[in-house]
This record gives sequence, structure tokens and C-alpha cells, in this order.
Amino acid sequence: MAITDRHATTLALAHALSAAERGLAVIPLSRSKLPALRSPHHGDPHPTALCHGECGRPGHGVYDASTDPRRIRELFAAAPWASGYGIACGLPPHHLIGIDLDTKTGTDASAGLRELALRHLFTIPGTVVVITPSGGRHIWLAGPPDVVIPNSAGRLAPGIDIRGAGGYLVGPGSRTEHGVYSTVPGTA
Repeated sequence: MAITDRHATTLALAHALSAAERGLAVIPLSRSKLPALRSPHHGDPHPTALCHGECGRPGHGVYDASTDPRRIRELFAAAPWASGYGIACGLPPHHLIGIDLDTKTGTDASAGLRELALRHLFTIPGTVVVITPSGGRHIWLAGPPDVVIPNSAGRLAPGIDIRGAGGYLVGPGSRTEHGVYSTVPGTA
């Protein structure tokens, strides 16, 4: 039996509210993993490209992210097609940094991360790990509060992307076109 879109939205909202209770700012996502709300400036003759939500209208992606349950419910109400949620990276109190280990590139991103750890003498601490529908993994790390970690794709090694300030991770429990994101048992 297929899950209806309304049911998927209800589940996504419940997961998003649970994440917000733990201090993680969230936004609704579509099945394509993109922010569910379109920019309010889309199609404007004089677009406000630098608006990060100052206009007060929803649709600014990660800049709409909130831990306020009332605001989260408003965002999901404005996007009844949402089937997932994104967790904004780089924000207090956790300053979340995501290491995205892809499997699509044909390389072993997990082995690449282990090699980087050995070469630079660091250890990946025990933390939350989320399995993606494609078999990849998102490793969640708490970042330093006084350093801005930028987003990158493949810069550290093939198949390793970093999600930092201004980026987001697809939250566990989110349903996308390719399947459901879930935490590795024992890591959450």
C-alpha cells in the first residue's frame, strides 16, 4: 500500500518537530530533496537576490529554517506536498556539519574518508549517521561555534561532500523520490 502524500507530509512534519525539539532548525523539503517552498521573489521584475527572509515571506530555503514549532507548522502548512525536511547546518546550538559520503560516483567515499583520517591523524567520533536511499551516508558532527565551515562537493575527496553554513542535510524519516532516509541503529 502506497503512502499518500498527505500521510507523508504528516510524517515529515512529525519528524521535523522532533528534530526541532533537539535544537535543530528545519525546513520542509519536496520529494526531490529541494526546499518545498518556492522563492517569493521568483518572477519578480526586480528580484531581491540578497533577501534571506528579511521580506517576511516564506520561500528562502535554509534561511527559513526554524526550531519554533509554530513557525515549522506554518511552513509545512504552506507546503502540503512536502514529504521530508531539511536540517540547516552551521547554526547554534550544535553548529551541525554534515559529511555526505556518496555512492553514486563509483568511488568508495567511506574508504576515502578513512584515508583522510589516517593521513591527517584524526578520528571520526561516534555520532549520528543517516543512511540515504542510494546507500550513501551522512555523518553528523558538531562544529566549533567560532568557525564558519563552508559547503563543498568533492573537494576533500571524490564522493565526499561537506554541508556547512548555508547548507542543509535531508533529515531522517524524510521520504524522497528514491526512498526514505533513516538513522543507523544505535547512532541517534
